[in-house]
Amino acid sequence: MQDENVSVVAETRGLVKSPQDMFAGLFIIAFGLACLWASSNLSGGRGANLGPGSFPRGLSFLLMAVGGIIVFQALTVVGPRLEAWSIRGPVFVLGAVLIFAMTIRGTTLNIPGIGRTDLLPPLGLIVAGPLTLIVASLASTERNWTQTFIFSACMTAFCILLFKVALRLPIPVAPWAGW
Repeated sequence: MQDENVSVVAETRGLVKSPQDMFAGLFIIAFGLACLWASSNLSGGRGANLGPGSFPRGLSFLLMAVGGIIVFQALTVVGPRLEAWSIRGPVFVLGAVLIFAMTIRGTTLNIPGIGRTDLLPPLGLIVAGPLTLIVASLASTERNWTQTFIFSACMTAFCILLFKVALRLPIPVAPWAGW
């Protein structure tokens, strides 16, 4: 009985049997092409002498191949329709990344004729970490503020211990305090 319903749905959908998979496959192919373009200025090397561009290009081709398989599957296998999605998640997650980039080492703006203008002083990981996680938590409508603050404090402490103490990376933790 269910097999008959699947064949009826497949016949009524036309060429693309799974619009959601088609969109995902095309997106993955586009991302692979963007990665291939981004690595185009790196030398690839020949034979056993691999260059710095060999690995990124190889991964780009693998990514495009996986996208092609997904597109082929979207044309042959019945799958879910493309549903509406909320813009809230991508906006807040991208915003959190931008806030981290602007606050970790500060933000300056070079205006021709005026010169350099400091928009934000360097706040370091101790401020940028929790702020980033709190802004990213706004991507979901289901959040608990107490859990968010505890999680952001714990993750910031973990990042300080990992990157500054264990790995000794030159990440500013609290530049205003000299650390």
